[in-house]
Amino acid sequence: MRILPTSKPRIFITMGDPAGIGPEITAKSLASPDIRGLAVFFVMVGDENVIRKAFGPARERELFSCRFSFEEPGEIRLAEDRLNILDPGPALNNVRPGETTAEGARKALECITAAARMLEKEEGHCAMVTAPVAKSAIAAVHPGFVGHTEFLQKIFSKEMVTMALIGNSLRVVPVTRHIPVHDIAKTLTADLIIKTIRHVIGSLRIVAGKTDARIGVSALNPHAGENGNIGREEIDIIVPAIDAIRADYPNIEGPIPADVIFHQALAKKIDVVISMYHDQCLAPFKMVDFDNGVNVTLGLGHIRTSPDHGTAFDIAGKGLASSGSMEHAIKLAVKSITCSTGE
Repeated sequence: MRILPTSKPRIFITMGDPAGIGPEITAKSLASPDIRGLAVFFVMVGDENVIRKAFGPARERELFSCRFSFEEPGEIRLAEDRLNILDPGPALNNVRPGETTAEGARKALECITAAARMLEKEEGHCAMVTAPVAKSAIAAVHPGFVGHTEFLQKIFSKEMVTMALIGNSLRVVPVTRHIPVHDIAKTLTADLIIKTIRHVIGSLRIVAGKTDARIGVSALNPHAGENGNIGREEIDIIVPAIDAIRADYPNIEGPIPADVIFHQALAKKIDVVISMYHDQCLAPFKMVDFDNGVNVTLGLGHIRTSPDHGTAFDIAGKGLASSGSMEHAIKLAVKSITCSTGE
């Protein structure tokens, strides 16, 4: 199957865990005038029955266009400004909101894989937006699954990718991600920090909206290590990394104590915070940008964004989920296509 060329962006949205809020927040997002007004091709990669149920009869009649299979031969012409469904099959039988199953986890993973394969096949003007999945449920059927970021890194055969979180108030990037806390210090290297920051510098128009952003690098230890009295990571690892970057990009400073750097970022003295580990930056980020935060993967060679929250099984199927973060993820995907094509 090949999608016929078009000058308009194509957004492949995966449904996430079918028992979570992914289908609901996608339905709400695509029904929003702000999103529909972007005039892109929306392709929902997921189970057709789950998606149609999430949209309901009224939205279904208004938004739906056609269903097609990933293995369908020949060329496909997508309907503009409508929802085109790509269903990798087989159909789900027992989906109940809030109750994750092995069947649902398997389908969620198949949808991610199908969207990634479509991204590889299509030339330009494409992006992938992923709804939340239950990581532990997928890991139970696909051992070794840690998260979207790492899974997509393997699919696209990238040596390294970087996770950036973009919100209205903060823009943060963790150097290490989904690893145990006791492994953080031994995982940190100057090279890892340098590569992370270079990914950010290469995508500053997407991450910060400008190419001369002020980058602040967080310390690992309390009080930035107090000259080695509370750990030497700042002296031995972080400072050398910053110095190496500063030779090419002078608008960088640090290491700044973690209990100070986010205050500076909120005060707009810093545009992007590079932190040393996941919760060091995700905790303050979600405190201020939970409903609008977007996760974007840098270094994939393809555009992938995601709302920065989980499956919310406790409210799935109740119509209570906010689509704010998903809407921001879709908008950023479209913006990223524009940035990458120079339009």
